Amino acid sequence: MSELSILVILGVVIALILIYAIRLRAVPMPSGRKARTEIISYLPKEPCRVADFGSGWGDLVISIARARPDVTVTGIELSPLPYAVSRIRARLAQLENLSLVRADFRTRDQDPGDVVVCFLDPRVMTDVGDVLSQRMTPGGIVISRAFAIPGWQAFGEVPMQSGSDMLYLYRMGSHLSG
Repeated sequence: MSELSILVILGVVIALILIYAIRLRAVPMPSGRKARTEIISYLPKEPCRVADFGSGWGDLVISIARARPDVTVTGIELSPLPYAVSRIRARLAQLENLSLVRADFRTRDQDPGDVVVCFLDPRVMTDVGDVLSQRMTPGGIVISRAFAIPGWQAFGEVPMQSGSDMLYLYRMGSHLSG
């Protein structure tokens, strides 16, 4: 492969990331091992269905599926490059309890499950709240890394041991302030 071909491929990759970062108002950010382990510790102990809004490169969903084979995990990612990478990683990991969907969580008209995790840009968090208010059943849990959902009341705001971020924990049915 020539240097020009490599530069063209690299340019296309960067362009895809930039186009979707602008469109989605978010850049896919990987989660470190310690942060993933910490988030997993807040999942219910019983079997449940977990969805990751903006699953990016697949770090968290793959970790959840490995750590909790009793949990059904769905990663939802719209950006094509991170989605493709996560598909490859998931296929290599051969995790039967993990599925990945290339979709926009805002337009995906399905019950997101018992638990939703997200690590999204703060400008998108209002959309997260709107979607979950319409589609998630009472009692469901939302775990948001770093950014609160505007207008929602968290039952827990926990400083992460793995860094300077906070985890915002919500329960559907008691999530609205006032």
